[in-house]
Amino acid sequence: MQLARTASLLVVLFLLAATSWAAGGWYLLIPPRSEYNERAEYLSAYKILDTKPLSQWGQQGAYDSASECEAIRHDLLMVEQRVHVKDTENYIKAVGAGTDPAVLKTQRWVSEMSNANEEAFLASRCVRSDDPRLRR
Repeated sequence: MQLARTASLLVVLFLLAATSWAAGGWYLLIPPRSEYNERAEYLSAYKILDTKPLSQWGQQGAYDSASECEAIRHDLLMVEQRVHVKDTENYIKAVGAGTDPAVLKTQRWVSEMSNANEEAFLASRCVRSDDPRLRR
């Protein structure tokens, strides 16, 4: 169920990006993240690499104006925050219920991923499409 919801969210994000790709003007950039570290403390398994050059960040979409870009950024952040809260609740319930270790491992990964998505959108930036930092 949880994986299906996460997959649905990714499809929505893809469709948003695909429909706005050609708009130009402003890009919503998402910082890269580290590889998953299952040995890290809870909610620290991914690091958001927001000190990397903007040319290494992922482009979520292209927008006609800064205000449109910021509005989309805000909406996507709100979605990620709601998903993360639910994923965290599910993981905590699974830990308390003594869930099978393999299922618990997967549920932790889902929670870590939604936390990383939220942190990435918190660190995301709207930049002009002609910003010279995109070419470095």
